Amino acid sequence: MTQPTDSKAVTGILPGLEMHRFAATGLPATQDPRMARMLTALERNFYEEVPAGPALDQILELHGLDGRTYVGVYEAGADPAQTDPVGTYASFVKPLQTGVGRQLDAFLVSEVTVRTTHRRRGILRTMMESELDRAAAQQLPVAALSASEATIYRRFGFGVATVRRTVQVDTGGDVSLVAAPTGSLRMVDPKELAGLGPSLYARALAQTPGSVGRVAAYDVSETDSWRSKNDGKGTGLLAAVHEDDGGTPRGYVTYRFNGWKQEVPTVKVTGLVATTAASFRALWDHLVHLDLIQRVEWGFAPADRLLENLLVDPRRVKTTESEDQLWLRILDVPAAFAGRPYHRDGELVLEVTDPLGHAAGTWRLSVRNGTAEVEEVADVVPAPDLTLDVAELSSIYLGGVSAELLRQAGRLTEHRPGAAAELTALLAADRPVFCMTGF
Repeated sequence: MTQPTDSKAVTGILPGLEMHRFAATGLPATQDPRMARMLTALERNFYEEVPAGPALDQILELHGLDGRTYVGVYEAGADPAQTDPVGTYASFVKPLQTGVGRQLDAFLVSEVTVRTTHRRRGILRTMMESELDRAAAQQLPVAALSASEATIYRRFGFGVATVRRTVQVDTGGDVSLVAAPTGSLRMVDPKELAGLGPSLYARALAQTPGSVGRVAAYDVSETDSWRSKNDGKGTGLLAAVHEDDGGTPRGYVTYRFNGWKQEVPTVKVTGLVATTAASFRALWDHLVHLDLIQRVEWGFAPADRLLENLLVDPRRVKTTESEDQLWLRILDVPAAFAGRPYHRDGELVLEVTDPLGHAAGTWRLSVRNGTAEVEEVADVVPAPDLTLDVAELSSIYLGGVSAELLRQAGRLTEHRPGAAAELTALLAADRPVFCMTGF
């Protein structure tokens, strides 16, 4: 589904400020100075180095490939082609995997910034609310983002749906896997992943609830071809591809050596995609047996403990950090719940509060033979089974967060004993819920 764009200013919302919406064209900075100014502003607001020349043009091209729509907030009367915005906001549509073989279009939110000098003026709220309204008008059932700060987005109805962790694997000495790997590994030049990476990711995506279609920048990262680094000629990234016994590629990993000055010789995994369990095992058998390496770090690991269970000694895996990854925001309750799979029947009545109104109402969720029907009900006697905010509904939607856990935490109200546990069972996912990519 394509998103509408409006090159005209959206005015009258913020005193002394104007909001402009436009599409990323993918053109170089000299041909699209408005987008170049936008990118400059958001990088500065994130305290990042501002790209220039070919590096800037590469990023502009990638954003065009994503089909991003940008909103910028400017001082009234400013020309977006000559002025940096004081607020930035990007959105684009990608598939959200709701279960094995099931997807919904999701409104992805990214690059949200407000200049320090313009905070507390309602810029973030104005951008967020207007763009969520636009997404709802386009009949997109869910919105999603990853948050730089954990306290900002609940007020807009977003709830944490998936988490990720950083792990360190001790690979010194004799490391053994429980099951011997199958197939074969071959080292490749990262640029060989140009065609293979996207196709394998798409196959892995179809099996991973909570994942979204990845952004175009990953095609550059895993091929080690950023123009901002060595003119795109490569920076020493290593890559290996796993093939099954028939010679068909099933997964790949990219990683980087941290250098000999480290106290412990370490490689850092920068990307890992496996389309089969055998491929995941084989890739990790490769990583834990790298010559001279005593530690492998992975900053985008699922929380399912599959990695620990691969090893004879699971204590070799240490979790050094755990944080939220995917935040979801349901915009259309019937469409969202009809768009995911179920593995048991059940019926509950949910009273949902929503300050922005999109998901507000009392809803009867009925599941029969793997299909959900949701209808809004006017009068419920004596009471709904559960009352919860849209942020909590969005957290539990994919099944990666337990409604019963949220009840125990005091985040939802149970009117019928056992209803939260029933909802947890009804929404149970067929695979571990995990978002494989950032955006």
